[in-house]
Amino acid sequence: MVCAIIVAGGEGKRAGYNVPKQFQKINGKSVLRLTAEKIQNSPEIDKFIVISHKNYCEETQHEVQDLNKFISVVIGGNSRQQSVYNGLKFLRELKYKISYVAIHDAVRPFVNINKISECVKMAKEKGAAILAEKATYTMSKVQNMNIKSVLNRDEIYLHNTPQVFDFLKLLFAYSQVENMLDSFTDDASIYHYCGFNIYIVEDDKNNIKLTTKEDFLLAEYLLKLGY
Repeated sequence: MVCAIIVAGGEGKRAGYNVPKQFQKINGKSVLRLTAEKIQNSPEIDKFIVISHKNYCEETQHEVQDLNKFISVVIGGNSRQQSVYNGLKFLRELKYKISYVAIHDAVRPFVNINKISECVKMAKEKGAAILAEKATYTMSKVQNMNIKSVLNRDEIYLHNTPQVFDFLKLLFAYSQVENMLDSFTDDASIYHYCGFNIYIVEDDKNNIKLTTKEDFLLAEYLLKLGY
C-alpha cells in the first residue's frame, strides 16, 4: 500500500491572510481541498492522512472528510519535520501494511497527477524518488554576501513534493535524527543523511508552493487554465 501524508500544519503567516493559507479559497475551493483532490485522484495513492495545526483540526477535517481515501487528521508538531514524524508514527500503528509513503505539501495544489504516478513508480523501483525542478538560472555558493563559487546548474535540482520513500526506511531515518529534526529542510535531506539513495523525477514549473499573496494571484491564473 502507498499512503500519502499531506502536510497542512502551518499557520501560513507570510501570505498575509486572516486564515492559514491552506484554507484560503481559490475559485471557491480551499488550497487544501484542491491538493487533497489531486491525491484522491492519483491511481498510485491508496490512502492519505492530513497533518493539521492543533488549532485547526476541525477545519482540516471538514475539507477532506468526504474523500474515500482519507483516513484521519493528525496533529502536527512545532516544525514541518516534527509534523511529518508525527504522521509516520501514526501510520506505523495502523492495521494497513504500508510499503511506501508519499509526503506532499498542502500548499502545492498544482502538482500533476501523472508526475505523482511517475514518482511513486520510480520509488517502487529504486526505493525513493522525489519530484524536483531542474535549475535554469546561474547559481552561486555565497558566504557573507560574497560569491565563493559558481555552481554547475546542470547538476542542480530544486526539491518539490511529493517525495516518495520506502516507508520503514523513512521511519528509521527519522528515528535516527529525532533530536535534530529542525536541522533539516525536507524529508529527502533526512533520508539522504542516513545513507539511503534518492532518485529524481523531473518536475514541471507549475508545481509551485503557495507562500505569498503574489503566489495566490498566479494560482488563480493557473486554475483558470485548468491545472
